Amino acid sequence: LGKKHGCTPAQLALAWVLQQGKDVVPIPRTTKIKNLDQNLGALAVKLSEEDLREISAAVPVD
Repeated sequence: LGKKHGCTPAQLALAWVLQQGKDVVPIPRTTKIKNLDQNLGALAVKLSEEDLREISAAVPVD
């Protein structure tokens, strides 16, 4: 999915969290500006419902 959306695994994970609802907020920690910039790139990743289901199935929360 990262290749499909042109993003890193970290951006994909953050994008997934961002799309879990308005009451769920990721709090990534970083000490480097380049990592902060990379994290901000997750805001541009738009996952489809199918993408969200695929990620949720691959990494079940239960």
